[in-house]
Amino acid sequence: MIEEDLYSNLAAIPITLDSFTWHSAEQFYQASKFTDEAIIKKIKACQNPFRCAAIGQTREFKIRDDWEEIKIDVMERAIRARFDQHPELAEILKRSKGTLYDHSAADSFWGIGSNVTGKLLMKIRDDLQSET
Repeated sequence: MIEEDLYSNLAAIPITLDSFTWHSAEQFYQASKFTDEAIIKKIKACQNPFRCAAIGQTREFKIRDDWEEIKIDVMERAIRARFDQHPELAEILKRSKGTLYDHSAADSFWGIGSNVTGKLLMKIRDDLQSET
């Protein structure tokens, strides 16, 4: 795995949250958009993070009403879990320098542009660095 991969929410790095092991932060994030068990079950069964992202973009199912207010917190929770549950990755993040990006993010909100994922990564990096 190259270092950029560990910053991507599409990286196949398992995390356990809410009593389920997700294969990626992206899978958790996409499932969190919904309250309808049918779409959540479909996303949980999905084995490819890119496919999970595509399923999560469907508007066949209604997105939860508070999604815009909580989506950044949901993503932060997933990213924190990645580094909390994989100490070897936390060490790499902790030693990183400069501005971080999720280069695989296909939009200007999470990826290059607003770089919300990068800002979350840098916030978590700062927290890890302050723990020592």
